[in-house]
Amino acid sequence: NCTILAAGGQHAASGSLAIPRSLHKAVNFLCYFMMFWSLIFPMSWLSGVWERWGTILETFLGTTMNKPKMWTSTEVITKYTGHAAVAMTHNLPSALWAFLVVIQLSSIRRTHPRFHRLCGYLHAAVSVVLMAGVAIMQSRKLYFSMHPMVVWFMNICAIWFLFSLAYAVLAARAKLYRAHRAWMLRHIASGIWVAVQRILFGAVALPLARVSGIGPPTDLHRQILFGAASVIAFVGCVLYCEVYLWWSLRKQLKVT
Repeated sequence: NCTILAAGGQHAASGSLAIPRSLHKAVNFLCYFMMFWSLIFPMSWLSGVWERWGTILETFLGTTMNKPKMWTSTEVITKYTGHAAVAMTHNLPSALWAFLVVIQLSSIRRTHPRFHRLCGYLHAAVSVVLMAGVAIMQSRKLYFSMHPMVVWFMNICAIWFLFSLAYAVLAARAKLYRAHRAWMLRHIASGIWVAVQRILFGAVALPLARVSGIGPPTDLHRQILFGAASVIAFVGCVLYCEVYLWWSLRKQLKVT
């Protein structure tokens, strides 16, 4: 139903829904960060197919991360060691997902529409593979915590990730291109939060925890800190996207 498909993108019924340059640069930065994390360092996917890399990471990072007063440990990075299925369905494809986001948000959408469409189908396929990887992670209990609330949170993230993708694809096939763009932005927000969480955890949460006076931290403390950064990053990205789309609607209504 075209009306239902357009419901989340009616604000784009008129106008191009152009992304502000500052937001475009921020999204690109987060995508490059995700590619760096996946392909250069710590490159945790490699430990899934080559266990020696997990040992190298443990040795290299253990001297600074595995201390009683530290609020994190190498387990956050090395927990995928020996899990080739997770490496090939989630850790490694995440870099391709991020790269395709950069491509799809570039001017190629206008200059090479056929290539944009091809990359869109590839992006959709990679997204589904990523969520298959999440399912494997859950079945192997590889989340930072397997508390029921954490499992529910991760399920909500996965559902919104796939839901927004499905609506973006259906809107494109129905030639509701502005609605497609709106849903695609929602989909990007539902995936890029992982990069935001890494930055938030390392640059904000850890320093605050170290000066909090709580210590030495237990595994529960570490899980709560990591989980809090995850929730803030996901909710923040999703809400920011909705606020931006709402602001775009108001701006276009004033023009019309």
